[in-house]
Amino acid sequence: MEIYTSYFARQGKLREAGIVPIGIALWPPKFFQGLHLQYLAPKRYMMKDEVTREQYIQMYYRDVVGHLNPAQVIADIERMSQGKDAALLCYEKPGDFCHRRLFADWMLRETGLEIKEWEPNQKQIEEQVAKQMQTPVLEEPSLFDGLF
Repeated sequence: MEIYTSYFARQGKLREAGIVPIGIALWPPKFFQGLHLQYLAPKRYMMKDEVTREQYIQMYYRDVVGHLNPAQVIADIERMSQGKDAALLCYEKPGDFCHRRLFADWMLRETGLEIKEWEPNQKQIEEQVAKQMQTPVLEEPSLFDGLF
């Protein structure tokens, strides 16, 4: 099972790719009919305008993921996705500041597990790279080749 991050607007493409979308926003959009992992969402008080980015980051690490067991989080995602690849979704587009990447950074620090931002055709790209990295198996000729 692979875990990715993405955003709600890509839920259709994720489903087409066989990836289970799981919302981790405080309030998922009305059009989202997928699963939701509420405990990874930021807290309501973190969403106030007067909260700086630095404060938000500190609050997310302290108040949201600071008390979590990373192995249990992975187990919950695996259970929810029934062992299929999953993508954790919020609203922001790739490259924008968001808590899903804070979560991914926390998971990397805690476990060494790298959670990448999913891009359309990601699986095909990864499979092509893996295929290119494989070295062909060359059969050595037998001493008796060509004699019989």
